Amino acid sequence: MRITLVMASAEDGGLEKHVIELANGLSQNNEVSLIAHERFAHLLDAKVNVVKMDLSGSRHNPWTKYQLKKKIIETQPDVLHVHAAKTAQFVHRMVKSFAFPCVVTVHGQKKKNQMNQSFDHIIVVSEQLKHQLENSSKTSVVYNGVELKIVPQKFQKNRKFIAVGRLNEVKGFDVLLQAWQDIPHQLTIAGEGEQRPLLEQLIQDLDLSDRVQLIGFCEDIQKQISEHEALIVSSLREGGPYTLGEALLLNRPVFGTRVGMMPEFLSEKWLCETNDADALQQLIKHYCALEHPESVFQDAFNLAQQHLTIEHMLLNTEQVYRQAIASQAA
Repeated sequence: MRITLVMASAEDGGLEKHVIELANGLSQNNEVSLIAHERFAHLLDAKVNVVKMDLSGSRHNPWTKYQLKKKIIETQPDVLHVHAAKTAQFVHRMVKSFAFPCVVTVHGQKKKNQMNQSFDHIIVVSEQLKHQLENSSKTSVVYNGVELKIVPQKFQKNRKFIAVGRLNEVKGFDVLLQAWQDIPHQLTIAGEGEQRPLLEQLIQDLDLSDRVQLIGFCEDIQKQISEHEALIVSSLREGGPYTLGEALLLNRPVFGTRVGMMPEFLSEKWLCETNDADALQQLIKHYCALEHPESVFQDAFNLAQQHLTIEHMLLNTEQVYRQAIASQAA
């Protein structure tokens, strides 16, 4: 298959990591082109045809849309696959003019999803997202698969916890810091973003400097996760989160807010409502009271092995492509 992927985002997060791993994985058995910002070129396999294009500007720019359409057609795909809302906005009005099927992946919750219906098939990263879409008959759930770069290490109850993500409002790290006030253990927050000054001030104001650390963006996030006992998710909204798969495949417990695919892999007792510091604190204390956390989360580890590996993601994605191509030909 000749597959063309398009990604407008130029940030460092789960979405970008997912698309890069998808492109690299698909290129092992297919001809893959990726239209994306040049900053990602060094992360891609030599087999991937990287078409460098800066899509970080306005999604309404007609010249950008013209250039993008031209580049898409030049790659001569059997199937086009675009990722996330901004890319979908660039492409959705072009779909009818293409002779090949167009697939969109919805990575997170958006108030408006009508433009997704312009595409021939929709991929969502959780069952929760599927229920929010109008036309579920052309929607498939494909979980964000994870490629482990390290060998999982033995679980250690070292009372060190980690949270990962861009330092922005939607990740709820301010809520997590408020919840941490009565927790005597170490917390590492990995990520960079516009809320860093606010979070640094909050750490000072809440007198948490002795046990909370902001370590910035990490290339080796799987190593960081494996050095901690558990991952905490405090997000207000999520598609994945991508780190859920990383942590569970590394045999590290995960608990936190009821977002994205969290309810599909974790027991209800390890979830709490969003934007509620008291509820999150109770959840943290509940976890810390466990004698053998690794045993309690064994079912979640097993589920991740069944659904969250990169191999499962590639197989399921290729199946969607074949279905879209067959439907177009019918």
